[in-house]
Amino acid sequence: FVLSLLQYSQPLGPDLNRQVCDLVTAAAGILPNVAPGSRVEKAVILDAVVVAAFPYYERRQLVGVVLLAGKADSFKLTDQVLAVCANLGIDGPWLQQQADAIPACPQEHLLRDAQLLAGMMRDQLRLVALEQELDSLSGQLSNSYEELTLIYQISGGMKINRGASDFFKHACLDVMDVMGVAGVGVALCGESCRQDPVLYGELSLPPGQTHRLANDLMEVLVARKSPLLINDLTTDKSFNGRFAWGGQHARQLLAVPLQRQEQVLGCLFSLDKKRGEFDSVDSKLLNSIANESAIYLENAMLFDDVRDLMMGLLHSLTSAVDAKDAYTHGHSERVALLAKRLSQEAGFAAARIERIYMAGLLHDVGKIGVPESVLQKTGRLTAEEFEQMKKHPQIGERILKDVKQVQDIIPGVLHHHERYDGKGYPYGLVGQNIPEMGRIICLADCFDAMTSNRTYRRALPLEVALTEIRRYAGTQFDPDLAQVFLKISVDEFRALLREHQRSAQARPDGEAVSPANARAA
Repeated sequence: FVLSLLQYSQPLGPDLNRQVCDLVTAAAGILPNVAPGSRVEKAVILDAVVVAAFPYYERRQLVGVVLLAGKADSFKLTDQVLAVCANLGIDGPWLQQQADAIPACPQEHLLRDAQLLAGMMRDQLRLVALEQELDSLSGQLSNSYEELTLIYQISGGMKINRGASDFFKHACLDVMDVMGVAGVGVALCGESCRQDPVLYGELSLPPGQTHRLANDLMEVLVARKSPLLINDLTTDKSFNGRFAWGGQHARQLLAVPLQRQEQVLGCLFSLDKKRGEFDSVDSKLLNSIANESAIYLENAMLFDDVRDLMMGLLHSLTSAVDAKDAYTHGHSERVALLAKRLSQEAGFAAARIERIYMAGLLHDVGKIGVPESVLQKTGRLTAEEFEQMKKHPQIGERILKDVKQVQDIIPGVLHHHERYDGKGYPYGLVGQNIPEMGRIICLADCFDAMTSNRTYRRALPLEVALTEIRRYAGTQFDPDLAQVFLKISVDEFRALLREHQRSAQARPDGEAVSPANARAA
């Protein structure tokens, strides 16, 4: 059998091939104009050769003819056959010997074989198509899995107390890996999350160009509120060639807005896809990431607004407490700053440090319930007056207990006058039984009390106060926390107090700072 596949678009060629082409053309002439999958209807004898042919289709397009040929009973070395042999360089007698060795092929046998071959080819083509479809589907599923995993990771990181810079850094790095790009950047314009635009990845822009790109993108995206895709920055003429300058540093650009409702809060942008060009799939993926990120950004802004409101109320509350005693004005905030600095030195997590700072602000809120005659008395307190003063931690607990947002800081308020040796109040707790937040506030409170003017004594120098901390470590103070506190240099304490003084003077309410604290700083 001879199997020959000829493309219709291929030239017939020189005389050497013309007779074969004529044979195929003649065979094709016996075929009806049929669709893929049609059966082979008949075989014919052409020049002592039995021939059956059927069409070959790809994607419903006829691309050739499959020819099946065998020796007919009438085969012999005619002058025409010998001429073809001479053109092909085939020895005529040898061809006769080969022909004698091959049995003749009846037309019905060739027709059956042609039908079997046609069926096999159809099945094979169907299998190939199914394999290609399976590979394509597998690739799509793999890409979809990576994209869904990416969106899940980003959604999992959408914690409102997480900083915007940290969130977007990890989001950009994850997007860069999944999309296979040289660089991914972010620019934010929300009032609560304003930060400089940044570009991550192996691709970098010269100084100032990241800001320029971010500004150009924001102006365009705020106006169009839809993705921007440019696959050749060097020749791009859109927006009056606004981004053509970028072609000096990158080839491709894909940018999407971070949008909530009608407000654009920023944008995500990708540069230079490592394989191929940016397409609609990339645009949809980056847009999905942008939508998720915009939800985080909006929530973070709302959280910051609520936090600012709460901190403002807390500052107002502590100011109201401090206002009852001119000698301790600013005391609560200084204690909060000292407790915060101690927590940082101890290596606490940022969220924990913030809660300790809040406990420092509110540690004396219970003094609202202490008579001003006791708070502002010059000289030593009587035993009865001291008992009244000792109630302020429990009063503070009662004030805060119904505010669920500050439940975790109540131990710092309630136990900041407990002593490590058990001689403190209100419950006389000993050592590690005192909540850690209470031990931290106790140390910060005593240090500020020693370095501030009081009605019954003048402020101590910072060096003397630190000596007292060292002296009473293990009796009044947690010895471990005292050692951490003593690692902070005197210069740092002075800088902290000076910064507090400057910020207090800059406030609209013109909060005063006691002269003793100014001298201590």
